[in-house]
Amino acid sequence: MPRVNLLIADDVGLGKTIESGLVIQEMMLRHRIRSVLIVCPSGLQIQWREQMRDKFGLDFRIVDSEAMKQLRRSRGLHVNPWNHYPRLITSIDFLKRERPLRLMREVLPAAGQSNYPRRFDMLLVDEAHNVAPAGSGKYATDSQRTQAIRLLAPHFEHKLFLSATPHNGYPESFSALLELLDDQRFAERFAKTVGASRKSEPL
Repeated sequence: MPRVNLLIADDVGLGKTIESGLVIQEMMLRHRIRSVLIVCPSGLQIQWREQMRDKFGLDFRIVDSEAMKQLRRSRGLHVNPWNHYPRLITSIDFLKRERPLRLMREVLPAAGQSNYPRRFDMLLVDEAHNVAPAGSGKYATDSQRTQAIRLLAPHFEHKLFLSATPHNGYPESFSALLELLDDQRFAERFAKTVGASRKSEPL
């Protein structure tokens, strides 16, 4: 695939973490990616770090409030964690906060600048149903989690979304999740039901 955008939707316990680790490792061996950001629930951050280290020999750093404090103490107040290390893990609820998002915007193209070449290589979103817009009737309503991933997604060349329950029963919500994964393949298809009627509200 010229661009690896995959939704891995195997059932619980069937090895989505290992599958995605194999994809990441293969892409690195082929020199197609260097930077990787894993976004997951906060309770899974350590598990992801250990799995990537023990099974694939890949070291990831967790970015959270404590890590940011330590980084500022050791590297200075103006250090930006999002471009300081190549492989990172963070939680979706940390990422959606004002300061982490502001720091992320600092390393992304400014308004009017081109997104190409993309700033990052691989975005992995675990439990991706947590970032899907809420479905209601014919509308898909963005949460703060959705907005955070919507900000990041265009700046990653490749994306892996993982979820054992990707469909919440609302076609509009599922369509919007697929659009986040690959806007070139799905945006036009679902523009009439999603794009023109998207709303925003905090989670």
